[in-house]
Amino acid sequence: MLYLRSAFRNSSIKGLCMSFYAVARGHNVGIYDSWTKCEEQVKGFKGAKYKKFKSSREAEAFLQKMTGLAMTEKPVSTPKDFWPEEERDSVGDLELLAAAAAVELPSCSDIPVRNKRKGNADGEIKPKQKKYPVHVSNVWKPVGFKTINNLPFEIDSEDYVIVYTDGSCINNGRPDACAGLGVYFGENHSLNESRPVTGRVTNNVGEIQAAIHAIKTAKAFGIEKLCVSTDSQFLINSITIWIKVWKQNDWCLKNGKPLKNTIDFKELYELLAGESIQVKWNYVKGHHCIIGNQMADKLAREGSDMYRRLNNLKRTK
Repeated sequence: MLYLRSAFRNSSIKGLCMSFYAVARGHNVGIYDSWTKCEEQVKGFKGAKYKKFKSSREAEAFLQKMTGLAMTEKPVSTPKDFWPEEERDSVGDLELLAAAAAVELPSCSDIPVRNKRKGNADGEIKPKQKKYPVHVSNVWKPVGFKTINNLPFEIDSEDYVIVYTDGSCINNGRPDACAGLGVYFGENHSLNESRPVTGRVTNNVGEIQAAIHAIKTAKAFGIEKLCVSTDSQFLINSITIWIKVWKQNDWCLKNGKPLKNTIDFKELYELLAGESIQVKWNYVKGHHCIIGNQMADKLAREGSDMYRRLNNLKRTK
């Protein structure tokens, strides 16, 4: 969720007339501070619902009424040692996105880059767009439970079962790397899962395999609508933008080199084929006090530790 109240409460700019654009139905649900950002989320989205407001409170009220989306304040800072540095990717998510956009897309025609800055009807100037989308963090508030095959599942306002997925890798990029995956359906849910990865040992593999496990589980239980919440921008863009291009190129990049994690991406592509399940991909910001993400991360870490024990690797302090 793009949360703007704190960002502009302390603004030193005088006389600025701020507008807030609430997107209740679009590519990414949220509140945006310009028409340009709002337009990116609703353009080309069938049945988009959005509205302009003069205050963030009005925008929040509209969004909560339309979607049941929970608004979250900026969390209290976490101690530096709470998230071990070795569990972070050696290359950040944004760097991965930039690299993928440069070599994995046949063109940027689907995500236009404007060299000239143009204004719209409201007089706002449109900045240059990035070659890859950066998703806004959304926190879907459960509105109730749905029983499927005698198991209760939390659902959102659009009747999607909510699941959080995450990957973890200790010593990522090193020979002694240990990676795992975590899948979280809810507190003490019997389908919550923690396990080591198979194949390549990286954080991204954990992210992909966590999504695979969540979707496999959902299909096995007859779940028809699934909202996968992940803190990986790379995973979401891989599935929603790049994977079709990879398949057309026989699972190779634009430069002809073979795609990494081909086996996992092929499996994920096959799981999403057909009409037996609808999957809604949702981005949540990692390590930001979002309970579902925290629990999926905890399960993924446990999966990394399982990998370490199974392979007799020493723990790195």
